[in-house]
Amino acid sequence: MSHHHNPHTFEAALKALKEGNGRFVSGQVNHPHQDKTLRDQLAAEGQAPLAAVLACSDSRAPVELLFDQGFGDLFIVRAAGQVAGPDQIGSWEYAAEHLGVPVILVVGHTKCGAITAAVGGAKEAGALGGLLDRLAPVVKAVENLPEKEKMAAAVDMTVDFIIAELRAKSEGLAQAEKEGRLRLVGAGYHLESGKVEFKE
Repeated sequence: MSHHHNPHTFEAALKALKEGNGRFVSGQVNHPHQDKTLRDQLAAEGQAPLAAVLACSDSRAPVELLFDQGFGDLFIVRAAGQVAGPDQIGSWEYAAEHLGVPVILVVGHTKCGAITAAVGGAKEAGALGGLLDRLAPVVKAVENLPEKEKMAAAVDMTVDFIIAELRAKSEGLAQAEKEGRLRLVGAGYHLESGKVEFKE
């Protein structure tokens, strides 16, 4: 059961994200929700973000800026290649159950270093090697594609793969989606244009 009243609907949240990215692309940003009064209010009353986002850690893709959002708007988890391990999944279970977010957006991006490394067969030591191993199913899926199509396909497939993983590995998220309290949506960010394309 959701313990938190979240006023946002799925439709309104998606619309806000799309419109915010439109402002970002056109350079007409509002930088909303960044004043001290709002920060004080959020500190006192708690948060009800309009979306949870899983994005890559890449410094060229700062999530709030891409969607022209501010304090209290987005609950963000980032990891290289936007992979989802237990800690990331636990973070969204928190967002879904305790914050009542209506949408989890999984955002991939062009020129992703982690996906490039995985597709290129890079062997890394330590935890980074483990992170790249999570992308093995995607690497396998694109291995026979022509070289010039490989990366775009891998970025695209990673988003779908992660969403399928979230559903498979989290009973809480799968249940929230089944009950219509939550939707998982994929998207791709183009570093070159600033545009986020939603798979919706």
